[in-house]
Amino acid sequence: MKSNQIKQAFESVQADSDLADRVLYAAAGEPLRRKGHAKPLYVAVIGCLAGVLATGGVAYAVVNSSYFASAWGNHGNGESVTWTNGGSSGTKYTYTREFGDGIAPQSLEGAVQKVNLSVEGNGYTLDIHEMAIDENGCGAVTFTLSNPNGVNYYKPAAELGELVLYGEEEGGVSTPSMNFGEEWADTRCTIDKDTSSDTVINGTMYFASWNRDRDLRHAVTWNISWTEGKGGDAKVIEVSTQEFNVGAHVDTKELRSDDSPLEISPFSIQTHIDDLGYEAVDHKLTVSYKDGSEQIIEDDDAGAYNFYVSMGRNSGENIWVPTKLIDVDQVVSVTLEGARYTSTGETETKVPFTIVYS
Repeated sequence: MKSNQIKQAFESVQADSDLADRVLYAAAGEPLRRKGHAKPLYVAVIGCLAGVLATGGVAYAVVNSSYFASAWGNHGNGESVTWTNGGSSGTKYTYTREFGDGIAPQSLEGAVQKVNLSVEGNGYTLDIHEMAIDENGCGAVTFTLSNPNGVNYYKPAAELGELVLYGEEEGGVSTPSMNFGEEWADTRCTIDKDTSSDTVINGTMYFASWNRDRDLRHAVTWNISWTEGKGGDAKVIEVSTQEFNVGAHVDTKELRSDDSPLEISPFSIQTHIDDLGYEAVDHKLTVSYKDGSEQIIEDDDAGAYNFYVSMGRNSGENIWVPTKLIDVDQVVSVTLEGARYTSTGETETKVPFTIVYS
């Protein structure tokens, strides 16, 4: 996708609601495989896993870590960002994403793994710094992308914290990507506006594997790619870091609703809703804590999209990587509200559902 096409797509107020996903995947040269319901502009592409973990007077030691400050902080966006998307009818919709302050409990101190790998190509250098990953195959990795001649990224998207690069433009590379073995991960990259410049981008990549049972057995690589030549002679060149063998995975905790399990960690929530009928759609995901507070991960009706990755796996699992760390030890329940669709002959029926995991 050429730079002018990306620019026109992001500036179009009449754009359909999953445009941001399509733009990113086109820029990365990957096919789009997402959940059944669409998201508004920038919904699943601005990213960090921020954390506010103080709970109702409960005191505990916290991690003083540059990783958590970078990966789970607000990237220079303040407490939240708000954006507006115009639907095909001309109606304007407002959406909000909230951030945390990068504070993590002491229990996560051993979760951070130093990667320290680099790869160079087309004048760019990608440096991978530190990573944390859970048993759901989700997490975040910090990186720096630099080019002494300038990093060619889309400035309007960066104002909302999203990093989008022009992979096919001369002198450019695509947004960095990640693989578990030969399989690519679903990723979203952000830019730290306070510490980045036109030549050096400090950012965080948030990721979810497509198959945790398969992918967690493989080493990880990170990639940059670009296009050489034009027309029929054009070819995509990709270079990758050396393999990184993942050490410890942060534990998940299982909650249940009858026979339906949910796995939750500080970095992600995974549900299994394949028994709800075809095209089951979630509208609201809420984490409830012991002190009576709630953490809204997603609320379509209120325009709250406090996550960076939201995807459905082929096995019927659904994953969210939220913008705020989840204090798993203080969780009482997780509530998923949505609708499922059933079909009898030519008649389609929409049936609301509420599932409470505890």
